Amino acid sequence: MQPGSVVFALSALVGLIGIFLARSGYTGKEHSVGIDLGTTYSVVAVNQKDNVSVIPDASGYTLLPSIVAFKDGGEVLVGRSARQYRSQDPRHTIFNAKRFIGRAFDATVETEEAPHYEFGLGRDEAHRVCFPLSVTGHATRCVSPVDVGAHIVSQLKTSAMRYLGHDQIYSAVIAVPASFDTDQRLATVAAFKAAGLKVANVLVEPTAAALAYGLDRKPNVHYVLVFDFGGGTLDVSLLYLQNGSFEVIDTAGDNHLGGEDLDDVLATHLVARFEELLATPALPPLSTLARTSDESAFPCTVSGMRGVAEKLKRDLSALPSAAASCVIEASTAQHAAGSLATVEMTRQEWEALVAPMLSRTLTPIHDMLDGNGMAPTDIDEVVLVGGSSRIPWIQHALAALFGREPNAHIDPDVAVAVGAARLAH
Repeated sequence: MQPGSVVFALSALVGLIGIFLARSGYTGKEHSVGIDLGTTYSVVAVNQKDNVSVIPDASGYTLLPSIVAFKDGGEVLVGRSARQYRSQDPRHTIFNAKRFIGRAFDATVETEEAPHYEFGLGRDEAHRVCFPLSVTGHATRCVSPVDVGAHIVSQLKTSAMRYLGHDQIYSAVIAVPASFDTDQRLATVAAFKAAGLKVANVLVEPTAAALAYGLDRKPNVHYVLVFDFGGGTLDVSLLYLQNGSFEVIDTAGDNHLGGEDLDDVLATHLVARFEELLATPALPPLSTLARTSDESAFPCTVSGMRGVAEKLKRDLSALPSAAASCVIEASTAQHAAGSLATVEMTRQEWEALVAPMLSRTLTPIHDMLDGNGMAPTDIDEVVLVGGSSRIPWIQHALAALFGREPNAHIDPDVAVAVGAARLAH
């Protein structure tokens, strides 16, 4: 056979192999991703040649609300669509599932936590927490936190496949709170397995955040304090870095203090403000109308105020004053149905409203430093994690305490996923 014929034959063979692989569904290199399955938001990131990218969904959002709604007939909504549906059916719209994953249904759950949720808390056959469903078409009458987590992870996996242009995503590096026990870690891993992902490595969230900033490669850094103020909890961790590896020395925090607790206080305040504005003795509890595609168009209802409050909190973290608006669903003498009702608030007013809660965020830091015989000057780096850590009061208070600006140039909402992705190959 002539050399030219050999080259032609090999080229044809390569082409046939490519066609076969494409028809078999293979369209790219296998990837592992980094995932932060969060209490309030979840994030997926990918490491491509040491360049980490946070993956957006089809609408361009990098943060997926950790909310799952179960509709009559078996339909399941995840993320923003579930958050919109919540004002219509809060009983079957599950959020904060991470707080309950791997936990037994005990007296604490029943008496201290259940009253804070519009959806129910029940127990399965193994006496684990589950969420009762009274809608039809679902495989179970009490869905587990693992199942809720699996729906969220599946959505993140879909976004990653769309972003990378292929479906060769089989594993993930994940991060869990440093305070998670063995049952909680195993349940989290089970959620990923149910979504079709093998867990390649399990990091603790403070270590992942420190890796995101490359502190493991920074000279003269030994003690790192990670301040994780997310939607559900406040977690403070003290890390020690030696030979490129982090060790968690101590953890502290407040399981009943998170961004959503701030939102609850603000929402209660806004209910009173809008009732006064609309001259009504009480806002309706639930929305009776289908939501629009406009995420900022929350209804003037009690359930809608949580969304209004969260948006206002975020706006006031960036601006000295902001407006809170909701959509009027029923006409009044002064307001037409479909119009917006608006109240104004300054950052100073908001800080005064939640001042006791903001002050509480510093207590675990002082307790941890005192318990380890350390002073603020012993801390080499401070890392911010969680959306609530971008609150200006928090950043100013930490800078004053430690005498330096905290690491915050990576979006605190995505830092854990970025750190996890640095170890995903």
